[in-house]
Amino acid sequence: MELSRRGVLRTGALGGAALLSGGLLSACAGGANTGTGGSGSAGPTGAPKRGGTFVHGISGGSSKDSLSAFVINSASDFGRFCAMYETLWFPSADYTIQKKLVDEYSVNKAADEWTIRLKSGVEFHNGKKLTAEDVLHSFTTLLDPKTAAAYAGSLSDLDLANSRKVDELTVRLKLKSGLTNLPEILSTFIPIIPVGYDPAKPVGTGPFKLKSFEPGRQTTFTRHENYWQHGKPYLDSLTIIDFADESSRVNALLSGQVTGADTIEFSLLPQLQGKSGVSLLHQQTNSFVPLQMRTDKPPFDDPRVRQAFRLLVDRKALNEASFLGHARIANDLYAPSDPLYDASLPQREQDVAQAKYLLKQAGAENLKVTLTTADLGAGIVSLSQAFAEQAKRAGVTVTVDKVDQATFYGPNYGNWLFSPNLTTPANYFYTCQSSDAPTSTTNFTHFKDAEFDSLYRQAVAETDTAKQKELAHRMQKIQYDRGGYIIAGFYDAFDGHSNRLGGLKPDVSGLALYRYADLWLA
Repeated sequence: MELSRRGVLRTGALGGAALLSGGLLSACAGGANTGTGGSGSAGPTGAPKRGGTFVHGISGGSSKDSLSAFVINSASDFGRFCAMYETLWFPSADYTIQKKLVDEYSVNKAADEWTIRLKSGVEFHNGKKLTAEDVLHSFTTLLDPKTAAAYAGSLSDLDLANSRKVDELTVRLKLKSGLTNLPEILSTFIPIIPVGYDPAKPVGTGPFKLKSFEPGRQTTFTRHENYWQHGKPYLDSLTIIDFADESSRVNALLSGQVTGADTIEFSLLPQLQGKSGVSLLHQQTNSFVPLQMRTDKPPFDDPRVRQAFRLLVDRKALNEASFLGHARIANDLYAPSDPLYDASLPQREQDVAQAKYLLKQAGAENLKVTLTTADLGAGIVSLSQAFAEQAKRAGVTVTVDKVDQATFYGPNYGNWLFSPNLTTPANYFYTCQSSDAPTSTTNFTHFKDAEFDSLYRQAVAETDTAKQKELAHRMQKIQYDRGGYIIAGFYDAFDGHSNRLGGLKPDVSGLALYRYADLWLA
């Protein structure tokens, strides 16, 4: 979705996203190529051309940036991941899960044994051919505590001891319990690396191979000449440049220093409107920025307080203040385009009187809470500040403590009492697994509920779609009543780019500029 963090990729949304048409920006476009309803933007047409360097301006980055396939601490780490590494499956631009390094597969009735045959002829950057042993080595490395992999929890149901190589290109995975959504799990941050992988000299099967790396500054790549996707990548090289502030990144795009800049801050969009040679790609996504309440610590260990905080929110006003209206109203639940989503639950509205009543019942009148935030992406600091203002109406004092990214993603990441986060769009069970489920290692609300956990175990193994949907709806009702997320909206993403850049199309994940193998320059 995630989407690393010791959690989920804060690249996930990498800034914002949603399913609302961009009426506000479109209305005042004034000649800018903004598009509406998740549209493409001006760029070259015709057959892709070969050659050139795509320079990606990315927000953030620090001395803690990593080349490891298993550690993603910033958006630029995610960019390096996309350039160098690949997964067995992948989510397409419309978020359908498709085979990548997989040629064919089969699964048993209980969904606890998957036989996967790999594509032949896939080559790592060091010339080694991909084999079944590499897949098992990848999973072993991911699950090794010494690796400190953010997404190790995603494979917590893998019975590695009883998984085995069938032949040179076939692996049989045994699970501790059924998982009908294993392809989606393996499409996220579970990279395939070769036996003998060294994170100091990283190689993968991705479209680009590493040339140089300056943490917090710049990374350069060259084309993987023997890339398995015939004809790709089109570019000769790729450069990622880190920017400490958004204004500098926008100026770099306008001056031609960078070719593309993803998820532009909403307040800075007017600077790109109508400018010669520059366009905006509007992506309507399912990404969201949750405000996370730790359910195991006072005052949020009381579900009445959690419900009160959700009732404090004027969702329309919050989205307007934070994202200039480029958002669709949400209902504290995720994955709205998944068929499992329960749209029948009443839309939660602001109710200050009821919030005050619940706080009084919980003995939490005149409550004071710190909301720890940072410049994680478009609109997030504004979201934090807007919520604090709305909370005043119920006599709740929310102190917004803005820290830098290094501090936010430091040792306390995942343990802040009250904080925002970035989450990539995904289907219901995967998002659940990475946030609320009993297998999650990125459960930043520390949500624990025996009934919910039992339903999750049943639902992910259920192959009858009607029964699975009924179980999923029961799970969502629990989250709706006593979960730890405040989800006010799903936010649009706008990527700025040179009109010379081809291969772009709207992406429900808001990550069009990160699909490096598809990009080309006129």
